[in-house]
Amino acid sequence: MKFEPQTLNYDLSPYTGLTRESWIEAGIYLLTGIFRHIRDFEAPIIMPRAETEITYPHKDAPSAQQDIERKAEIFEGLCRSFFIAAPLIHDNPDLSICGYTLKDYYKNQVLRSCTPSDALYVGNYETLMQLSGSDDPSKCFQQTVETCALVICLWISKAEIWDTYTKAEKDIIADLLLSFAHASTVPQNWRLFNMLDMAFLHSEGYEIDETIMADHAQAILNYYVGDGWYRDGQCFDYYSAWAFNVYTPLWNLWYGYEHEPYLAKKFEDHSNQLMQTYGNFFDADGH
Repeated sequence: MKFEPQTLNYDLSPYTGLTRESWIEAGIYLLTGIFRHIRDFEAPIIMPRAETEITYPHKDAPSAQQDIERKAEIFEGLCRSFFIAAPLIHDNPDLSICGYTLKDYYKNQVLRSCTPSDALYVGNYETLMQLSGSDDPSKCFQQTVETCALVICLWISKAEIWDTYTKAEKDIIADLLLSFAHASTVPQNWRLFNMLDMAFLHSEGYEIDETIMADHAQAILNYYVGDGWYRDGQCFDYYSAWAFNVYTPLWNLWYGYEHEPYLAKKFEDHSNQLMQTYGNFFDADGH
C-alpha cells in the first residue's frame, strides 16, 4: 500500500499541496492499514510483529512482566490509533472502516480497557505494582503515557463518545485515569501526562489533588531554558517541540488559565517564542 492523496491544492499549500482534506485521507489510509488486521469487533488493536527481543512484550521476560507488557500493548494500540481516529470521528461520526464503525468500536474498547472484570483490562497503577512485585515508590508504567493520549482523544470526540457514556461508565474510566494521574511518573515530559489526566478529570467534575498538579506544573516550568525550548528532565531533545509546546497549551485550556494563571501565561509565552526559533532546529537542507 502506498498513500497517494486525492486532494491537493498548491495555492493553499505551495510546498506540498496538502489540505485539510488530504490529512483526512491520510488518517483513513492509516486506519485502514490498522483495521484490516482486527479480526472482529471485540478484538483489541494489536499489530503483527516479527521482532520480540527489543520491543515489548518481550518473549523471554518473566511471566508477570509479560502480563504487564501485554496490557501495555493493548492500551498503546488502542490509544495511539485513537489519536488518528478521534478527529475523524468528530468530523464524521458515522465513519466506517473495514466494516467497523469507528465511534462504536472505540467507545467499546475504551470502556473494556478500563473495566477491572474485563479480559482487556489494562490495569490501574496499583494492579500493575502488585503484578510487578515491586515496592519501589518511583516505579512507572507505560500506561501513564497512554492515559494522556486517551484523555486528549476523549476531549476531541467528546460529543461523539465521552458524553454518550452513562455516569457509571464514566466513573469506571475515571477511576483508571485517577490512579495513574496521581501516581509516580518519570521526572521529565511525563509529568505532562499526569497534568492532562488531572485537568481532564477536573473539567469533568472529578476531584483531583491540586497540590500534585501544581508540583508537576512548576517542575515543567523549571525545565524551561529560553527561546521556547525546554530540557526534557536532564535531556535535550525533540520533546521540547512535541510534548512541552503541545501539551501545555491543552493544559492551559483545560485547567491552567482558570486555576494557575501565572503558570499558564508562562507556558503560553514560551509556545509563542518557539514559533520564532523553531526553524533554527534544522539545517539549510531541512535536516
